Amino acid sequence: MNSPKNTTILVVEDDEPVRQTLADILEMNGFRTLVAADGLQGLSAAKAGGVSLIITDIAMPVMNGFELLEALRADPQLRSIPVIVISAKVDRAAARRGMELGADDFITKPFSEDEVIHSIATRLEKKELLDELDAFAHTVAHDLKNPLCTLNGRIELATMMVGKTDDTTLRHHLAEAATSASRLSNIIDELLVLAGVRRQAILQRPIDMAAVVAEAQDRLENLLQRHSGNIRKPETWPVSVGHAPWVVEIWTNFISNALKYGGSDPQITLGGETTPGGQFARFWVQDSGAGLDAEAQEKMFVPFTQISAVRASGHGLGLSIVRRIAEKLGGKVGVISSPGAGARFWFELTTCAKVQSRPPFLPSCIS
Repeated sequence: MNSPKNTTILVVEDDEPVRQTLADILEMNGFRTLVAADGLQGLSAAKAGGVSLIITDIAMPVMNGFELLEALRADPQLRSIPVIVISAKVDRAAARRGMELGADDFITKPFSEDEVIHSIATRLEKKELLDELDAFAHTVAHDLKNPLCTLNGRIELATMMVGKTDDTTLRHHLAEAATSASRLSNIIDELLVLAGVRRQAILQRPIDMAAVVAEAQDRLENLLQRHSGNIRKPETWPVSVGHAPWVVEIWTNFISNALKYGGSDPQITLGGETTPGGQFARFWVQDSGAGLDAEAQEKMFVPFTQISAVRASGHGLGLSIVRRIAEKLGGKVGVISSPGAGARFWFELTTCAKVQSRPPFLPSCIS
C-alpha cells in the first residue's frame, strides 16, 4: 500500500467531536485528512479530487450516508473510491443496505483506533490491487501488442522476400524483428520485477553499493559499448540498507536511460551522499543529455496504476517500477533537471535496518 503521507482520507460526519476524533486518529497515523459535516459537503470534497478513501456516517442532515453512497457510485469518476461506513446503527438491515449501495466496510460506534486503521489498510490495499490489475491489463494490451505486431510484420515480410530481394533488405527486416523481440522480453522482465516487488517479503540488510553498481554495469555491457558511454563512480559510497537485487534494478534503469538519452558519447556520473539528519542516503545518476522541462519531469515517476493515463516516452514503465521499489524500501525517487543541463535521477534508501509491519504503520529502525 502507498505511504499514509501520500493518502488523503475524507471524513464525513455531522457530530463534531466524532469527526475530530477520526481526523486525529488518521493524522496520528500519518494520513492527510479532509472533513465534511454532511453528505453534500462530502460529495463536493470528493469531486474536488485527490481523495483515496471516504469514511462516512449514516444519519446526517442535508444528505445522509446512504444518499452519499448512491451519489458516489453513480459518478464514474468517484465510484471506485473505497467507502467505510461508521454508524451507531447496529441493525443488520442498515448494514445490508450500506453494502448493497457499495460500502466496502461497516463499523459500529463506539470504535477503536485499531479497528479503524485496520479497515483502512485493508480497503486501500484491495483498491491498489484492483488498480494494478487495470494497469497491468493496459500494459499487456498496449506495450506488448505494439512490438508484437512489429515482430510479426517484419518476420512475415522477411519470409515473403526470401529469394526475391537483396540481403541488405532482408537483414534490415530481421534486425527490426530482433529489436521488437528484445523490447517484448524487456517488458516481460519489468512486469515480473513489479510482481515480485509486490508479493515478496524481504529483510533489509546493509548494501555493498560498489558490488551492486558493478552488477548493473555488467548487465548493461552491450548498451555501454553501443553508446560509447563513459561512467565515473566515487571511490566510496555512503552506508545504506535495502534489498540488493531490487537496488540493482534501480541502477540498471537509471544508467540505461542515461545512456539512451544522454546525447552522443554520453558522460555519466554516479554519486551518493548521506542526507542532512543521517536517516537517508541519496544516490544519483547524472547524464549529459538535453535535460527535461518541468512538464516532462512531472511525468517521469508516475505510479504504475497511472501508467495508462500518463506516459513518459521511453521511460514510463521502468521508472514506475523504480518508484515502487524505492517506496517499498522506505525511500523515494526524483529527478533534477533543466533544458540543456542534463538530468540527475536520484533515489534514497534508509541508513538503518527496518522492522516491517502491516501498513499503514511506518516501519522504524532497529536499535
